[in-house]
Amino acid sequence: SSTGAGFLARCPTGVDPLSQTFIIEEINGCFITKLDLFFSAKDTSLPVWVEIRNTVNGYPSTKLIPFGRKVLEPADINVDATTGSSATTFTFDSPIFLQAGQEYCFVVMSNSLEYKLWISQMGEFDVSGSNRIISAQPHLGSLFKSQNNRAWDAVQSQDMKFTLRKAAFSTSGATISLSNDNIG
Repeated sequence: SSTGAGFLARCPTGVDPLSQTFIIEEINGCFITKLDLFFSAKDTSLPVWVEIRNTVNGYPSTKLIPFGRKVLEPADINVDATTGSSATTFTFDSPIFLQAGQEYCFVVMSNSLEYKLWISQMGEFDVSGSNRIISAQPHLGSLFKSQNNRAWDAVQSQDMKFTLRKAAFSTSGATISLSNDNIG
């Protein structure tokens, strides 16, 4: 999870998205279930959506990971314009498997210019009230901006504020019963 700074990034139109890369460090990969994003402004009628995608040479690609899209309506978006502490959770319809050692990204898009996301900016003050300057990047990923959803510009001194959640599976025993329906 990154720390919100006083700098806000605009989540542009559907063809001008924002993206954040991340690397899967779990040895056997993992299943992700949710993504928390932190908004400072939202639209009143148009939705926003996220997509989990592959990367190519460290840049966001257009290849969507299966089950990797989630759309939220404005009523489902939490906004905190002061400290960026209120998360909006995008819960995917199915767990998404991501391979170990691979770099992926999530892309945030909307057909509205009103959505704004919290980011961290190197050298800026943390807005959480701690009065500290952001002096290190919170993870190994990069923030990308695009004007056409194909060509991406990396912003090395910024990261989107997010929390990516993975599934935890129980290893205890279970019983399953399978039966066929009656056929007339």
